[in-house]
Amino acid sequence: MKRDRSENSAENTTDPKHTKIDNDDPLVPYMKDFEDIQKDIEQLDIKCAHEQMNIQKQYDEKKKPLFEKREEIIGKVPGFWANTLRKHPALSDIVPEDIEILKHLIKLDLKDNMDNNGSYKITFIFGEKAKEFMEPLTLVKHVTFDNNQEKVVECTRIKWKEGKNPIAAVTNNRSDLDNEIPKWSIFEWFTTEELQDKPDLGELIRREIWHNPLSYYLGIDEFEDFEEDFDEEFDDDDEDEDEDDDDDDDEKDDDDEDKDDDRDGDEDDGKDDDNED
Repeated sequence: MKRDRSENSAENTTDPKHTKIDNDDPLVPYMKDFEDIQKDIEQLDIKCAHEQMNIQKQYDEKKKPLFEKREEIIGKVPGFWANTLRKHPALSDIVPEDIEILKHLIKLDLKDNMDNNGSYKITFIFGEKAKEFMEPLTLVKHVTFDNNQEKVVECTRIKWKEGKNPIAAVTNNRSDLDNEIPKWSIFEWFTTEELQDKPDLGELIRREIWHNPLSYYLGIDEFEDFEEDFDEEFDDDDEDEDEDDDDDDDEKDDDDEDKDDDRDGDEDDGKDDDNED
């Protein structure tokens, strides 16, 4: 799945000359000035993108020691990356065969923003027991971007052991018409071909999983937590409003009773006056 690189790319420009307008269009007299202004805006956008990327790289460097400390802890937790990946909502439909292999994934590494266009490299390193399934044990995919187009410049070719290829299981699953949700394999991402109708594993890792793998390992959905907090707050507000309404109703009832008492008192006074007469 190819991505629009408008977020970090300094190449995200358009050429108004490519857009045709009718000769009687009211914009025609102003077209030249409009194009010149647009070019100036685009140059500033390019400069802004470069400066943002430089700042991002500076902070990426500052994060490196923290990532290394985090990796030391992850290395002591068997199956950390397997659990983290499979618990991401977008990866919940991977085939079970993937999980058996990912249990041996001992290290996941990301080199991000390798140039001003946001190119990146992701490395999967597996333990020796993964040889039961495949070779080599280190898988690398390097993705670059040029003129908003994604290009794979490096991708490890996986050699599967006989009967251990999870992609074959995926093919069988997709051919089963009884399966409402087609499964897919994470290892399909390790290809130079464009993947259609599948999650972009590289973007999921670099944008979400890499920055906070703990939340996915624990199965924490930040959006759901926000919704729960909002619902609780909303319910509390409703309860407060109900209590206020009850208080208002009680006060109104008291006022009505006082008015009735006053009215009864006036009537009694009137009767007494009549009797005296």
